[in-house]
Amino acid sequence: MSLSTDFDLKERVRMAVDIVDVVGSHLQLTPQGRAYVAHCPWHDDRKPSLQVNPQRQTWKCWVCDIGGDVFSYVMRRDGVDFFEALKTLAEKAGIEFQTTGGAKVVPGSPDDKATLLAAMKFAATAYFEYLENGTGDDVKRARDYLANRGISDESRQRFQIGLSPNQWSWLLDEARQVGYSGDVMRASGLAVARQGGTGHYDMFRGRLMFPIWDLQDRAISMGGRVIPGGETDNPGAKYINGPETRLFSKSRQLYGMNLARTSMQKSGEVLVMEGYTDVIAARQAGIEPVVAVLGTALGEHHIEILKRFVDRVVLVLDGDEAGRRRADQVLELFVGASVDLRIITLPGGADPADYVAEFGPESLMQLSASAPDALDHKLATLIDGIDLGHDTHLATAALEKMLAVLARGGDANELRTSQMLVRLARTFTVPTDSLRKQLEMRIRQSARKPAPARIQSQPEVVAKPAAPLEPITGIDRELFEIMIEYPNAAAQAIEAIDPEWLFSSTSRMLMRAYSDLELQGHELDLQSLLLVIEDERLKGLLVGLDESIQQREGFATQPFDLRFGGLLERYRRLQSTVHSQRQLSQMEADVADIDSATQLLGDIIAAQRIQQGLKPK
Repeated sequence: MSLSTDFDLKERVRMAVDIVDVVGSHLQLTPQGRAYVAHCPWHDDRKPSLQVNPQRQTWKCWVCDIGGDVFSYVMRRDGVDFFEALKTLAEKAGIEFQTTGGAKVVPGSPDDKATLLAAMKFAATAYFEYLENGTGDDVKRARDYLANRGISDESRQRFQIGLSPNQWSWLLDEARQVGYSGDVMRASGLAVARQGGTGHYDMFRGRLMFPIWDLQDRAISMGGRVIPGGETDNPGAKYINGPETRLFSKSRQLYGMNLARTSMQKSGEVLVMEGYTDVIAARQAGIEPVVAVLGTALGEHHIEILKRFVDRVVLVLDGDEAGRRRADQVLELFVGASVDLRIITLPGGADPADYVAEFGPESLMQLSASAPDALDHKLATLIDGIDLGHDTHLATAALEKMLAVLARGGDANELRTSQMLVRLARTFTVPTDSLRKQLEMRIRQSARKPAPARIQSQPEVVAKPAAPLEPITGIDRELFEIMIEYPNAAAQAIEAIDPEWLFSSTSRMLMRAYSDLELQGHELDLQSLLLVIEDERLKGLLVGLDESIQQREGFATQPFDLRFGGLLERYRRLQSTVHSQRQLSQMEADVADIDSATQLLGDIIAAQRIQQGLKPK
């Protein structure tokens, strides 16, 4: 898209959403004068330090030194780039976000994402209200099961746990009454097309229902659990998740992520569990940075999503044989990923919910704090029960397996590999150099093999750390404060100030943004500037400048003409000094005799006197 078209879309979205609503949907806002304050989710904030300005539609945390507009808030909240934040807010505002190519989507059709989201929200509410207000035997059985599992009414309501009646078309019948067709319900993953006939039937029947939410707190799928002792027309697996749809991909979603996001960002770690009830039990016990996979092993896309928010991932596995197998499944993922992945195998075959109920949350968090990384966990599992001094065959087999795991990671993490080779050398009494040669040979052999074909998919958006911006200080800071305070006169500054006069790369970036706005004929006010800038850090810097201006409100200042005229004169004098310094440097390099040097120096001094309004001597 062109800058103008792109700008128009961003402006429509900005006008359609209120930053107070967006921030207030996740944080408790308290009025304070003309603004609102909240506890900042990105640091241990005992006194509310995140400020939201509804008039200027900006936010700022002075402790973290971050801020910006509604787009940068969503970028930081969800760990996404500007494009994804724009798309999220456009969907919230009901503004069509059509990328290039593709047919126009018909509203209300099975291809309309907004319709599917509405249908899913309807279903989640219907299941919840059936369990909340129903009176039948199935409702009593479901409530008794939740009580036996230690799940409180408060948690049931927080996670919107519901119940699907053991009927073939209960949800479909309810949905038709409010205008959702069978095709829409099927496209949402809530219904199944009948084979050999027409029509549909309910996907979930006779199960406890757990809505699955995305980072925007929207229901995007459902998970169902068989109730022990109950009857169901589709017993199947104990847990089933909805199918892959336009809304839901199980390899890219984690249960409870919407609730855990803030605590993850604050603590820098997350506990990944295997079931809905594990997450619910952990949060009920006060453990907040906890999520669950959705019927699949922890995978590459999960790791990429989690890396947006944390540096340390702790995989909590049931202490049974299946748990050990799952630990092996994540090893290859771990050795090739730049993430600190730890593994806990719970003792006695317990699952996390039972463990927390018996031993308490403090015990689980102690296990998390001392959890070994995935390679150490694998090594401990391999040598468990082996007499390394006498069982030569078993010891050799264990060592070969460890080298094979390291080889799959290649050179992804040289430091971690070196540390593990030292550990292996010490454990198996083998020289480190010998192990390194064996590993290098395995890596070379692996490189000669053709790589398996990979299914191409849309690249996952990952927020990569960026180099810090150079600060805007001194005369540059004064310039941009004037331009923000007097937007109608900003064009004058753009014309008069050469970007090369500015003293930091950040200042030059900001001046280019102003120039882009002027070339496209847009207003040069703060809101337009925040729209044209997509860098989250630069948005925060701009809001900081604006807040500094607001804090001086009511104090006497010089008129614009005097302030800007004096500023421009200072820039010109500074440039004259810089030019003189360059001439002196050139003189040192090029002038051979003292007479020529004296003449050049006199010319420089005369020029400076003229610049300062003095007569040359």
